[in-house]
Amino acid sequence: MVSPLSEQELIQRIAQGNEKAFATLYNQYQPKLHLFIYPLTGFSKQDTDEVIQDVFFKLWLRRDMLVTVHAIQAYLFMMARNRLRDWHRSQQLQQQLVHTLGEQQPLQHEEVADNSYFREYTNIAQRAISLLSDQKRRIFAMRHEQDLSLDEIADTLQITKFGVKKQLYDAVKFVKNYLKANADMDVPIVLLLFYCFRQIH
Repeated sequence: MVSPLSEQELIQRIAQGNEKAFATLYNQYQPKLHLFIYPLTGFSKQDTDEVIQDVFFKLWLRRDMLVTVHAIQAYLFMMARNRLRDWHRSQQLQQQLVHTLGEQQPLQHEEVADNSYFREYTNIAQRAISLLSDQKRRIFAMRHEQDLSLDEIADTLQITKFGVKKQLYDAVKFVKNYLKANADMDVPIVLLLFYCFRQIH
């Protein structure tokens, strides 16, 4: 019978890119994180699952730094707290945006959309999106245009949720970097996407 790996051995293997060791760590700590995060998302299972996936996704991206971590549980809970803080900020931003858009008259929407600077910005955004691979562009649109969850996208495309998240992360990073390099205008990404996809269709 093979003895279970110590935490340090597990971390060492993850740092080397061992996916099986990473799955072991996930199965060990996912329930604990769920108990911690679930009440803080207003008892939303979907939001809780997404926060947990974000935490482990970032952990995997930073796996080569894990050898410096002395207490993996404390590290995971610190990452969860940071992600929850960002999640709450995002929720507040979305609520403010919905409220603002709801108060504005259709004419005001047209004035914003007709603004030459904004048109140029959305054109650049559309160009960035068009440069994505077919799969990343589809995932990007399913998430931001159709507002599908990561699970729904994974089911539709018959790929893993982790695969969806990685490609979505790469797509968003590419679009943001492209906008930063080619457009000198600070527009909230949610508002930009609202007009960008409205013009596409």
